[in-house]
Amino acid sequence: MVKIQLDQASVNKFIATLQRFAAKTGQSMRDATLEQAALVCQDAATFTPPMPKGGGRGLSKAAQTAGDNAVAGDIRKIFVAANDRNSNSASALLTNQLAYATKSNDLSLFNKVIGGGKLEALKGLSPIMRKIANDQDYARAFAKAKNYFNTTNPVRTDYGQGFVGDLRAPHNRIKGKFGGRIGKNVRPTKIKLLVESKGDLSSYIKERQAMVGMVKSGWSSALRSLPKPKINGIEKNFGTDLLAVAWINRHATRGRSNVVADTQNKLIEVTVTNSLGNVNNIGVDASVIPLVIANRRKQMGLRMRRHLKDAAAATKTS
Repeated sequence: MVKIQLDQASVNKFIATLQRFAAKTGQSMRDATLEQAALVCQDAATFTPPMPKGGGRGLSKAAQTAGDNAVAGDIRKIFVAANDRNSNSASALLTNQLAYATKSNDLSLFNKVIGGGKLEALKGLSPIMRKIANDQDYARAFAKAKNYFNTTNPVRTDYGQGFVGDLRAPHNRIKGKFGGRIGKNVRPTKIKLLVESKGDLSSYIKERQAMVGMVKSGWSSALRSLPKPKINGIEKNFGTDLLAVAWINRHATRGRSNVVADTQNKLIEVTVTNSLGNVNNIGVDASVIPLVIANRRKQMGLRMRRHLKDAAAATKTS
């Protein structure tokens, strides 16, 4: 949930602008507040990461792409596929795993890593290790490898040896050490973890990319829960740009709102809640609420000026 203490001056300025907005546009405080509450939800989703480079445009396809790329980047900082011919680290990791297998006298792990000499990354091993890997007498290959790695000290990880089958558990554990988000230029593990195939790694990346937009979707859910304001007695929809974004609205999160008003609609209190809005401190770090409040004040000012201009033009033509 985003829960930020704004300075009182900002709150007072926002309320004063909202009161002027209602008066200038001829709306009741109830309808003016509901209109702005809907647009607050839309703005909050807009300013919540992911966003494309340069900020803003948080409802765009470019924002989704930025989110997808961030997810893939984080995962590839942790894992590498053993059969990825384009990876410089796969060969080194295989070498480390083979060294560990020989040091721990684990013939089963050794044979699994060798994989019959078929892995692309094995081509990046030293010439001697390539010969060992292609030796079809596995017991002899293992004995040669033990001799080759006799003075080697393999790097051990806290996440097990060999190929990782279930990527989710170590991924979540490692992310948790960094508050859920791995920063730029951060090396999250001593060495990367090996995944047996590129297909397995790609499938996991796609699975996690499907979660992109979930934090924003809480604002969409809160928006849908709001009563619609009435303009000249007719219900109007606001925040429709947010409601039209498929990659956000594919998620079923539980944003909500609460509205309390007097019978004359002169006093109103609206609360919108996104229970995921500050997960991993994302809302605070991005200054979402201060940006939203500042933008709403700016947009209400522009709207009032347009309203006065339209009213003046209507008077001239009447």
